[in-house]
Amino acid sequence: MEILSSLSVYLSNPRTSLNKKLLKICTTIKAAIPECDRVSIWLFCSDYSEMLTLMCVDEKGQQSIGEHLIASDYKDYFIHIIENEFLVASDARENEISKCFNNGYFKAHDIRSLLDITFKKDFIPLGIICCERTGDTTEWQPEDIKILKSISVKASLFISDNVSDTYASKSKEGIIKLLNS
Repeated sequence: MEILSSLSVYLSNPRTSLNKKLLKICTTIKAAIPECDRVSIWLFCSDYSEMLTLMCVDEKGQQSIGEHLIASDYKDYFIHIIENEFLVASDARENEISKCFNNGYFKAHDIRSLLDITFKKDFIPLGIICCERTGDTTEWQPEDIKILKSISVKASLFISDNVSDTYASKSKEGIIKLLNS
């Protein structure tokens, strides 16, 4: 697939900044999965007590970093995604796993559908690539899931080599500072 080859080449360029590479992953997903209008890349803290956005591109194309979600607030989701690696929630507000976000995260961003996959290093979950639909729900298609899995493999290699080691010893504030530099 041309989209995967293009992403691999882009991510392998040592002269391209970390932020541009994270942005490329997000924009590639948005292009590959038309019903996804919001994409974010999240990094787990080493003890899985929370996760932090490394990059988010919303439905208006606006970029943001540094949002965090605490596991104790979203226990069902954290347990599920770490153990199962994947979540397909076409109606995220009614889904047993994802409805824990209804009063906070979903309401703040008008999220209706969710398609999430973990990325890993040495078979250990490092974080999540999150595809979301805002405004109305969508039925995620098998092709959407397949391409997200393929992009996740490419992204996992890049993120595990470039992000996890860089941020493993950093505080949340330190990570945000690095991403903003």
